Amino acid sequence: MSITSPIPALRGPDGTGLRVEGQALLLRRAREELHIPLKAVARVRAEGRTVAVELTAPAGATPHVQRFADVDEAAATAFADAVNAVLPERPEAVDGSGYLSSNRLGDPSVGRVLRVVKRGALYGTLAIVALCVLVIATGHAAAIIIVIPSGFLGLFFLVLGWATSYPSREERRLRRHGVTVAAERAPGEQSVYVYADPEGLHRTVRKFADTWTIDVAYDPQDPGHVVVLRSRAARALDLTLTGSGLLIGLAGAAGAITGMVIGLLGVGGF
Repeated sequence: MSITSPIPALRGPDGTGLRVEGQALLLRRAREELHIPLKAVARVRAEGRTVAVELTAPAGATPHVQRFADVDEAAATAFADAVNAVLPERPEAVDGSGYLSSNRLGDPSVGRVLRVVKRGALYGTLAIVALCVLVIATGHAAAIIIVIPSGFLGLFFLVLGWATSYPSREERRLRRHGVTVAAERAPGEQSVYVYADPEGLHRTVRKFADTWTIDVAYDPQDPGHVVVLRSRAARALDLTLTGSGLLIGLAGAAGAITGMVIGLLGVGGF
């Protein structure tokens, strides 16, 4: 059955929403958008200020439910009645969760990392400029030939080392606080693996591997945020490389401070 009249969209906090688009429901959450074909929907229920989208399920199986909360109660009831009126007829009940797909809307953790990197680069640059001004003010301007190269070299490797350590830090966090499951290789794919979240949505993760399954961990509050769990040797190698970058950064910072001290003390003719 086709939809001949528009159904008003439901809007929630922070840009979230639920609307009918063609022959599907689009459920927009803070970090992703779910595409739910109408053929996968058994019924829509209004539960106070929450709309529950119950998916189809085989006889005897527990149907999966997708919920959208914090909406006007009257609007939720009207939306549920309007969608139920246009649901297509199904000759048999199938597992509707297999029809769902999702689109990530960005990773807020990456945004936080970029903000920290920008602030670190700004504060580091200001510190180097302050050191140069201090050295020049003391009458030993020649010392800046040590302060500037050492300072910016150290700043570069400190920022780079901290930023590149994010994947390892996120893997450690999800190992401790996330949900670990086995993801199976998708049929006909070499680098795409599939895992199921608690709501029955099959999600994908990419990894080049020779095995049929890989271990992944996802955030229970955001099941689409997932990491592939690496071997201990791979984690050790990553830690070594990141640590080397941070050590170079610290050495550069120490060189900048040394240059400032040399300039202030007037050592070596500076």
